[in-house]
Amino acid sequence: MRPISHIAFLTLALAVGGTAQCAVAGSQYVVLSTEPVVDELPPGKVFAPSDVINVPAGTVVTLLGEDGSVNPISGPAALVVTEDALTSDSPQRAGDGQAGPSSLALIASLLTNERRRTESIGSARTTADQSKPSGLDDPWAISIEESAPGCIRNGEVVLARRGIGESAVFSVRIGSGQSFNGLVWSAGKPTFSLPHPIPADLKSFIVETSKTSVLIEIKALPENAVLENPLEVLGWMVRSGCKRQALAFVRRLVTKQH
Repeated sequence: MRPISHIAFLTLALAVGGTAQCAVAGSQYVVLSTEPVVDELPPGKVFAPSDVINVPAGTVVTLLGEDGSVNPISGPAALVVTEDALTSDSPQRAGDGQAGPSSLALIASLLTNERRRTESIGSARTTADQSKPSGLDDPWAISIEESAPGCIRNGEVVLARRGIGESAVFSVRIGSGQSFNGLVWSAGKPTFSLPHPIPADLKSFIVETSKTSVLIEIKALPENAVLENPLEVLGWMVRSGCKRQALAFVRRLVTKQH
């Protein structure tokens, strides 16, 4: 069967039975999510040309393509991955011209490691944690739980915390001497946005509460980045060390498709 476009493929995939096979063009895909969980389709698994993707009945698998496309597939379906050269008007491949692993490989590794981590602590605990409202669900919010890189766009800094039951007073030290003191984080608010964009040349800032002090290394989204291309944004987040934000970005992508 000849390769067909993503739109035509998705329409056909929903129409065919579980035993029929159809072609999906796009070179490589990584599994972002499978609902419900299927051992053969774990998050982080990569499918290359000639691989067959078997989606059981009652299952929805969300795939991220090498071209930046996000494809939710409902079973039953049997899909054959085929080669497909990207055209000049296709979304830019994150990782083209960059040394090291491709963006797809980095995302796959992140998802695989996260899956193993959650499996090691137990599914019951993971489910309980995910059920709690949290600013950490926002991919553009920086956690103040620990010192780490923080990914931002347009100079806007959004902070996130786990415990939202109580109000908190904190400060943010930016650059040499400049600081925001006595900031009040209201109870029930998972995120807090700084009132003004930070300087473009700022490399880091410090967030201090009554109990903690964390250093955030700023990673600013490049001006030429294509926000509409999930592969590019995710690849940049992983390369920048913003793993928690990248995982939140994946969860939001999957939620939008369902």
